[in-house]
Amino acid sequence: MLATIMPFLCMGTGLLMGSKGLSEKIYKVVDWLTNLSLIVLMVTIGGNVGTNEAVIAEIGTVGLNCLFTCLAAIVGSVIFCLITEKTLLPLKKYRQSEIDDQMRGQDVSADPKGHCRQYGGAEQDLSGEFPAAEAETTDGKRNIDPILILIPVGVLAGAFGCYFFLPPEWTFILNYTLWGSLVVLYLSVGMGMGRNKGILTYLRKLGFRIFYLILAIYLGSIAGGAVAGWLTGMPLNYAVIAASGSGYYSVTGATMLSVFGAEAGVYGFMVNVFRDFFTVILLPLLGRISLSAPIASGGAGNMDSMLVPVTKVVGRELGVVTLIVGVALTFAVPLMLPVLCGLLS
Repeated sequence: MLATIMPFLCMGTGLLMGSKGLSEKIYKVVDWLTNLSLIVLMVTIGGNVGTNEAVIAEIGTVGLNCLFTCLAAIVGSVIFCLITEKTLLPLKKYRQSEIDDQMRGQDVSADPKGHCRQYGGAEQDLSGEFPAAEAETTDGKRNIDPILILIPVGVLAGAFGCYFFLPPEWTFILNYTLWGSLVVLYLSVGMGMGRNKGILTYLRKLGFRIFYLILAIYLGSIAGGAVAGWLTGMPLNYAVIAASGSGYYSVTGATMLSVFGAEAGVYGFMVNVFRDFFTVILLPLLGRISLSAPIASGGAGNMDSMLVPVTKVVGRELGVVTLIVGVALTFAVPLMLPVLCGLLS
């Protein structure tokens, strides 16, 4: 219960704080704490993989099948969401419309490259698709935000470092650092949303179309799992059901264990653990594909551990959308897993 309401409590608190018009010095401190907490979170995610005995024990036998199934599920979700974005939910169009509304409603001065001084003097890039992930230099080239390089490095460092150096009796520390970093990150996301007055307007423009995105992620995961099962020879029902977990590894692993046995439980668990891991590894690439691609890969993890990394790439306007997608999938996966297990048993 706490895990469900905690994001809303923290983000709501941050929203109220951000709406008070805090000084730029405070926002600079918040940005610094956000980046630090994000790196800590990534190290913790990697550490949870590196210290998980079930994953390590099976990595040599079923690991490659699980890895391929995970990547196929991500690719399936990204493709389905890309189609949705091009046909039913033009995220870029709505986002640019919101930026244009903000420019018309404020006294702003844009240079020929589309930069604009607003929101308390902070410079916003109004010309690019992914201002949180990339910055435009004076010669017109785009540089990736260094934090997006540190994210996968942190995951890998946490996985290998904790595997080799963290004693088993100290692994409980990972849970405390996970929750602590999430609280800071939720607060910072809320403050950013409170500072950006147009986010709720942007969300109203999207309306119920958001559920097209949720459906695309889920169906894309299932389709990717089916392809993986066909190509690898992995039992088709294992591959499809595991991929349908959309990153919700605990429930997926437990459900498949109870219905199909220990081997299936390992598949369900590992495929979805890998999904978080490879989402952060692939974020710089996903951010260049489309606005929906990082959200698609994050899946159910967008409710918690993936929320801030994904928001870093897609921008604050889509932070609320990212959270809604994560919450919806977190509730949908436990409901759909028994149905799929019944159909495919």
